[in-house]
Amino acid sequence: MQPRPIHTLVLYLFLMISFVGFSQNMVQNGGFEDFVSCPVKMSNLNKDAEHWSAPTLGTTDYFNECSRTKLGVPMNFKGKQDPYEGAAYAGLYLFAPRDYREYIQVPLTETLEKGSRYRLTLFISLSEKSDGAVMDMGAVFSEKPLSVHTKRELSQSELLSASTQTTHIKQFPVTGYYQDKQDWMELSFDMVAKGFENHLILGNFKSNAGTSYLDTQNPSKNEEGYAYYYLDDISLTYLGPEYKTDEVYVLDHVNFNFDRFDLQPKAEQSLKDVYKYLEKHPNLKVAISGHTDDLGSDKYNDILSRERAGSVAQYLIDLGLDKNRITSRGYGDSKPLDTTRTDEARRKNRRVEFVMTKFEDENP
Repeated sequence: MQPRPIHTLVLYLFLMISFVGFSQNMVQNGGFEDFVSCPVKMSNLNKDAEHWSAPTLGTTDYFNECSRTKLGVPMNFKGKQDPYEGAAYAGLYLFAPRDYREYIQVPLTETLEKGSRYRLTLFISLSEKSDGAVMDMGAVFSEKPLSVHTKRELSQSELLSASTQTTHIKQFPVTGYYQDKQDWMELSFDMVAKGFENHLILGNFKSNAGTSYLDTQNPSKNEEGYAYYYLDDISLTYLGPEYKTDEVYVLDHVNFNFDRFDLQPKAEQSLKDVYKYLEKHPNLKVAISGHTDDLGSDKYNDILSRERAGSVAQYLIDLGLDKNRITSRGYGDSKPLDTTRTDEARRKNRRVEFVMTKFEDENP
């Protein structure tokens, strides 16, 4: 077997690093592997697990195989469970008497981009000593970490009165009760960011009365039981922008240098996002428009703007987009975003815009 040329290996490593960076987990310590102290006490997630904390007075637990107490892995005070991966996981009550609740929160690696899509995924397992199971698990994103003085559920009204901006509660889709005590169950949903999200909070945000609870131990009794779950491998990954039809968008990073129509390197990821979105929505087509600043003659600017739109269109075609799904046109300097005669305004006006529309049915 012939060895690969050095330049090929370098290119391969660069592509792998680029791919990993693009799809990296934005949840810090999502697998609970990093810890400050090996757990020896219950209710000590705040002090033991790196980056994780409890946003309320509910006392979430941390389990690690390094522990020689009842917080070990796989055996612990709630039963037996191997980690989904690694050597650690968290544990919390999603249902307990008198609406007692436990939550976990964690800072993200960066603020989410407004209008971009993300996928939140986690794995849960019902502890062996639980009385029952629930089908209610939700998530909230906040601008700053929460600190709410309650042991009960974090309702929507409670979140609205918090001292920081939060999203609405989003429930994970369900097909039944989370009652598997042997294997890990995967939960996932996609969301569109509002642009302020810096922290993630997880738990059951409903009261006992509002929670779908299945009592598997004493179904005939009226006494409230509890449902305790292990959590592991929590991830948030970037999926790309969310585009609306018939709305004008300025392509990110596609601002041209003066008198040029070639694409700058930062523009490529923006165009890949557009291409991936169109690839997933074959019923859409896209119209590209090129624009210039006010320097130069009208005739020259018309040609330059067409070249700019054409270079973007050709890049999308080279990625694999059917040329019948794309049109391009130049508008010169006739549609400026900023009419002030400054260098910054001219840089902003040297741009490319696009509009996605649905295919018209030619044979109604």
